[in-house]
Amino acid sequence: MRTDNQVAEQRGCAGEPTAGSSKCGIAQSMLAEFEKELNTTRKFLERVPAARLTWRPHEKSMTAGQLALHIAEVPGQALKLALADEVNPPDFANRPQPRTPGEVLDTLNEGTAFVRQTLPTIDDACMQQTLKIVRVDRTTVSMPRANFLRSIMLNQWYHHRGQFGVYLRLLGALVPSSYGPSGDE
Repeated sequence: MRTDNQVAEQRGCAGEPTAGSSKCGIAQSMLAEFEKELNTTRKFLERVPAARLTWRPHEKSMTAGQLALHIAEVPGQALKLALADEVNPPDFANRPQPRTPGEVLDTLNEGTAFVRQTLPTIDDACMQQTLKIVRVDRTTVSMPRANFLRSIMLNQWYHHRGQFGVYLRLLGALVPSSYGPSGDE
């Protein structure tokens, strides 16, 4: 079975970046932003109370553990999706329930390693190519790869982190600061 990196290399969208090269400028910019936001995201995920992982604010909402795990998965999973030109959408109907906060942090660490290894190898030409998400022969998303990564790997990550801050507040946990004071820090 081929790895995601092998698939990307075959397509010409991954390779070793050269020092000082601007051929991977978009990816390097995204990686710098990812690194900047990673510590804040980690602080949020570290605050989920272990005894409250199955709590949910509403019957239609994810549990605290499911939302935390989703946040931990977003960067790595979004990047894996973006390596192909055409993909099926993920199955969001069956979200796994983590058993421990450590499982959430391990997932974040695995995704972080994948992003650090893979993102810098994607050149600007590949970033500008179209990525399609297709569900049963119908294209639901079609956009440049860079736009997808900006929207899902980064913006969606921030959105869910903010949502998780509300969960933490409702659970009585201390909410970390993001871009300024949180009321607890």
